[in-house]
Amino acid sequence: SVGRATSVGGVGGCAGGRRLYGVELAEGCAGEPENSKEVAAFALTLFDYTKRIHGLGDREREWLEYAGFLHDIGNHISYGKHHRHSYYLIKNGDLRGFDPDEIEVIALVARYHRRGTPRKSHEEYAGLSRPLRAAVRTLASMLRVAESLDRSHAQVISALEVHDREDDFVVQLRTSGDAELEIWATNRHLKPFEQIMRKPVTLEAAHPKSRTSTIAS
Repeated sequence: SVGRATSVGGVGGCAGGRRLYGVELAEGCAGEPENSKEVAAFALTLFDYTKRIHGLGDREREWLEYAGFLHDIGNHISYGKHHRHSYYLIKNGDLRGFDPDEIEVIALVARYHRRGTPRKSHEEYAGLSRPLRAAVRTLASMLRVAESLDRSHAQVISALEVHDREDDFVVQLRTSGDAELEIWATNRHLKPFEQIMRKPVTLEAAHPKSRTSTIAS
């Protein structure tokens, strides 16, 4: 089975102007491209494995890809509250090819990759339609998990799979090194994803040359 997602035509593929302007925005803010690509790939993998649960389509998948690729550009301003800076830069970054609501969704998903979760008391989030608010909640929950899976920015998680075991979902992680920090961080950020999945989520990690171990959430 596939443990690493590929693009449907966004940042990692070829979507003409959308891709060009997204890459230009990311490069202009001098982020960490390997981490950004890794996080976007993990987010898309989670999206693909759980599609029958969330029911979102290619349009929302592309939003998630861009949010993953751009989630850390706020570091260009300051690491402190960089999630909010990422929101501002995406909103005002001339991301052509998307309509205003799409840009708002991408910016909010990036904004919610850490710290607070979506709330109706947040003006920008509350201003979206109900379907778009639901998309933001779902995509942000995946991005929080994906970002945690490369918490050290060392790319020690090489692949992941998601399986429904009736009582829970298991996220099976293939590691290429010490993933203790990634596992700790991911367990801290699982709750919003569990709410979307409507079941507990358990992590299982294995080095290619070792047995699988279960890490409870």
